Amino acid sequence: MPPAPDAHGREFRVDFSARNLDVDAELGELSLSGDVVVTVGRYRLGGQRVRLKRGPRGVSVEGGGDIAFCKCESPPVTLGYSSVTIAPPSDVLIEGAVLRARGVPLFWLPYLWLRSPDRVGLIFPSAEWRGDDGLLIGSGVHVPFSSNQGRPSPRALDLSAFGYTQGGARIDAHLLTPQSTSFVRWDHLDDSALGVDAHGAISGESTSVWAYDFDVSRGARGRSSVSSLEASARRYDHARFGVGNSGPSLLAVGVSADAGRGDSFTEPVALGPFAELATGGNLGRSSSYGFELGAGSFMPVGPDQERTQADETRALQRATLESAQALGPALARVAAFEQGELVASSARSSSNLRVGGGLALSLPLMRRYGQLQHAITPQLLGRYERQQGGGGTPTPQGEERGSNLVVATAGAVTSLGRGGPGGRGGAGRWWLGGGWAGDPEDLRPVLESELGSDTRFLGARLSGVAEPTAQAVEATGRLRVGARGGTVLSLYAEARTEAAVSVGTAQARGELLPIYQELGGYDAEGLTTGADLTLKLWTAVFLGGGADFDPLEKDLLSVRSSLRYRHPCGCLGLAAFASTRSGRGGFDAGLGLDLMP
Repeated sequence: MPPAPDAHGREFRVDFSARNLDVDAELGELSLSGDVVVTVGRYRLGGQRVRLKRGPRGVSVEGGGDIAFCKCESPPVTLGYSSVTIAPPSDVLIEGAVLRARGVPLFWLPYLWLRSPDRVGLIFPSAEWRGDDGLLIGSGVHVPFSSNQGRPSPRALDLSAFGYTQGGARIDAHLLTPQSTSFVRWDHLDDSALGVDAHGAISGESTSVWAYDFDVSRGARGRSSVSSLEASARRYDHARFGVGNSGPSLLAVGVSADAGRGDSFTEPVALGPFAELATGGNLGRSSSYGFELGAGSFMPVGPDQERTQADETRALQRATLESAQALGPALARVAAFEQGELVASSARSSSNLRVGGGLALSLPLMRRYGQLQHAITPQLLGRYERQQGGGGTPTPQGEERGSNLVVATAGAVTSLGRGGPGGRGGAGRWWLGGGWAGDPEDLRPVLESELGSDTRFLGARLSGVAEPTAQAVEATGRLRVGARGGTVLSLYAEARTEAAVSVGTAQARGELLPIYQELGGYDAEGLTTGADLTLKLWTAVFLGGGADFDPLEKDLLSVRSSLRYRHPCGCLGLAAFASTRSGRGGFDAGLGLDLMP
């Protein structure tokens, strides 16, 4: 059959083969019989006796048979039909559609309209079992913002609506662009939950960059409606939106909001503007500087404002200066810093000033093995800090006095790979050291360890700090065995003793300047471990499973499993999962099918 023009003047091609062919020129109809195969785009229609006729919408195919979504000989999934209309450039309207898996009928629809991924169309229905909430069934619409020659559009919006058989609903919106991903979910069953997981940065022709970061799970069902143990255990919701410039200096302004995870909608949030300025650069060939300035103001916004603290304003200023000098085969690094903090509210105000410096001496020792090198760098480090203000120790007269912090450690960095002589980079790097830290009048021994590695088949990130005399330990570890995209085993462990590691000890960590970010998210003493295993069974089949466990309490926190399949010729995509976790009754399970992945 010759090419037919579509609605936009383009041509689409219909090819066919059969044992017998009859032509009715007056009706513009072809009658085919005997092993009939009709192909258009990615679709292949088969049958024993069919009629082809050109109409106002395209080409109609009548007589019954099966539709395959690829050109492979034995597709795993087909659609039976009584009649089909092939509309340019890639739409297929099916009457009497029967979904078959290896010839076995699964369900029937009176009509079905198939569209290419870069055109507006319905999303294939999906079903989930949501623990004690029961069965959830729904579908949606796919809205691409640009065409992509039949392939998925890089910019698209998926809107889906689901219903609980016990009464209730869920609405999902998923926006995807090359620079961002945004997901919003409203879930209601007796109570409600609003979830937002959105991250992105957008830059135009100017030097400005707009960025946003939302991690929200709010409402009475904010914790209980999510299947992920990690997501439900987060302490806070946060939202950030701002604009800044790109270049050696950063100037950014925006708005931020924070609230407790799972707070009701009537609970207030801490909302307010923020501004940040950061710059830095080199001073000569061996020195560098940095300067940071930030401020934010937060006030409670919501119906129950009286249940929160008053408005609060925070400001932070920090300056650093570092220099490195070679002393023969050794390397000397010296640094100085100054940091000022201000916290003000209607109830109280406080300020804190921290000034200090440090000196590190190291001796890089390296041996090469072909393209591989092994480096061992012994290191001595000393740091002094003076703190004055809100963090000081009160005198008997009630006034605050300054406090001092001294850190003195010795250790070694060993690395293997192609990194530099200082032990940075490479396939693996391990720091192990020990010494003393704390007030000069009350120094405590401290042990430190940090391991980092990221290669094709192995990735590790282990860090820990301990105060033996106080019996205080904090440690965390991540381990990946296997190449990404294949069979991979991932392990993790997080631990903390009842006695907390002091701030001075935690800020040692073998660094010349103190670490200013907050401590890790260890909310309570104990040990949590977990493992995830993904098996690549065949080229297109991935089977996964994992669990979280508290070995001290002998408590199984969560169990999860998943199955992903994509047919090699691209005619079928299948995803299934099942999971259960503490804090959520029953188990969750779901199945998703995509006939045009």
